Formats: sequence, C-alpha cells, structure tokens
Amino acid sequence: MGIFDFLFKNKSDKSEKEKHQTNITTEIKEEYKGPVSIAETSYSVTKREKYGIFEYIDFKIAGTSFYQKAIKKAIQQEKDSIFFDEKFEGMTNKEILEDTYDEPIFEYAGALFSNCSLQLEPDNEYDSKAIAVYIDSYMVGHVPKKGFLEGKEYIYNLLNGALKDNQELNFSISLRGGKYKINRDGKIDTGESDYKLDGQVTIKTEHN
Repeated sequence: MGIFDFLFKNKSDKSEKEKHQTNITTEIKEEYKGPVSIAETSYSVTKREKYGIFEYIDFKIAGTSFYQKAIKKAIQQEKDSIFFDEKFEGMTNKEILEDTYDEPIFEYAGALFSNCSLQLEPDNEYDSKAIAVYIDSYMVGHVPKKGFLEGKEYIYNLLNGALKDNQELNFSISLRGGKYKINRDGKIDTGESDYKLDGQVTIKTEHN
C-alpha cells in the first residue's frame, strides 16, 4: 500500500466513522419527538413522554367555599415561594389600564402550591370513599364526586393499593380567584372573589 493509499484509507475510515457517529446522534435526536397521546378516558389523558408514560387527571376541587380561611393560610405560608413571586401577571397598574378593560387581573393567577396531598377519609359520614385535599397541613376541599364519579373512583383505587410497583403518583394544585385589580372606566379598582382550586393527579409509569 502506497503512502497516498494509506492516507486516503485513513481519511475514508475517518469519514465513515464520523458519518456513523452522525447517524447515531441523529437517531438519538430523532428518537424523542415530544409527547404522544396514546389513550383518553372521560376523566384522563395518557401520553407517552421521554421519561415514561404519564396519565393526567384534571378536576376542580370541591368544597373550597367552606375552606377559604384555610386556603388563605396556605397562601400566606407559600407566598414567598417561586410559584407565587409574580403578582398580577407581572403587570403594572399602567399596563392594566392600557392593555385591559373590565377584566380582573388576579394577584396570584395560576400559582402552584408546593406541598399538596390526597388523604382517604373512611370515617366520612357522607361518603366512605371521600378523598380530602390538603395543602401543607391545611385541608382545603375534596376530590369531587358530582360529574367526576369515574375519576374519583379511579383515584380512590390508586390510593387504596391499586398503584403498581413501576408507577408513581403525584398531585398538584393551582390557584384561581382571590384578590384582583380591574380597569373600570380608566381607573384601577380592586376587589376579591372566593379562592378556587384546580387539582391534577399525575401517574407516571416507567418505560419497560
């Protein structure tokens, strides 16, 4: 083999090696193309994602009107967290006057609480399968029964031992309502409505 043949072969081998590595990198990049919906029920959506299969169950937490004091205490406890750091959607009074009209801009719209849990209430006199909702140590409502019976039964069974070894259940709560500012005829007015809460149960199943 001449020197030119040798150099050409090395260059060719290097080129093939780089091409192979590029193909592998491309395959890895193309392997995950974002969440893909794979199932849907009346109460949940299941998606195949990069780190597992995720089932999302969304619902409006019931009974919050009876727990306004507890919700306000939970807000006070969490208002310094990163999830509560942006007030009134980050808008100044001037921006509210310029960009909105007769539309309430809430103090903590969509803020997420950091420590949420679901607890079974077998001694509940109204519903032996009741599921209480907590933020930190504050009870703030229940998983709804009306219009959500199948979803509630499913969550109840998961909490009661139906969760598999390769599954993990997480629960989060976001905030609606409360204190707000509003542009009324070119002036900033303030007000307050009842706080409401939205719950989301997420069940992660590890990929096989």
